Amino acid sequence: MTQKLYDQLSNSVRGINAATMRDVLLPLILGNETNGILYWVGKDLARQFPVASVSELVTLTHQLGLGNLKLITKKDNTRTWELSGPVVEERVGIKKENTSFTLEAGFLAKEIEFQLSRLTEAKVTELKKDRVTITTESEAVTDEGEVELVTFIKLADQTLTSETNAESTEAPEKVPHHKLTRSEKRQQKIKARAAKKAAKLAAKQAKQQAKKVKKKLS
Repeated sequence: MTQKLYDQLSNSVRGINAATMRDVLLPLILGNETNGILYWVGKDLARQFPVASVSELVTLTHQLGLGNLKLITKKDNTRTWELSGPVVEERVGIKKENTSFTLEAGFLAKEIEFQLSRLTEAKVTELKKDRVTITTESEAVTDEGEVELVTFIKLADQTLTSETNAESTEAPEKVPHHKLTRSEKRQQKIKARAAKKAAKLAAKQAKQQAKKVKKKLS
């Protein structure tokens, strides 16, 4: 490790531990497979924290320390995202054009796949000194069952605490009606089918049991 690299890591906005792990140790361990493996690690990260909307995705990306996410364009099945902020600028400053953002790309791909219920992949399309552009591409049509089912998490409110809520005398703000996403609608349908199937099976078993009892009594 050079003096310059040590100085950069020791002054990292992420802390020297996190910065060293992401930009020094992981590339040393993974070698030439760094980009490919981190892409799938990013997808697994999304499986741990699936969120139902773009606004929640923006918040979660920031909470995870990946940077400030912004949806730039949305056309048909393609979305263009910009990731910026101190973390991104710092990482590019350390590794320059060799900075890997495939973890972030895999993370975005899987999150959008869950939200749209359509298979989605992503790639880094542009890298600048203070920002990175990532493009996600979703399939126009995805057969039922190809996208795994998840239960979306609810993010913690970062602006209010229980203490301020207790002290507040203002009337509570009305919560807007949550519009179900395709994935949520699909989950409801699957649960409804399973419940209906279970009810039919239970009725059939009860009928068979009643016949047996009647036969014994006759």
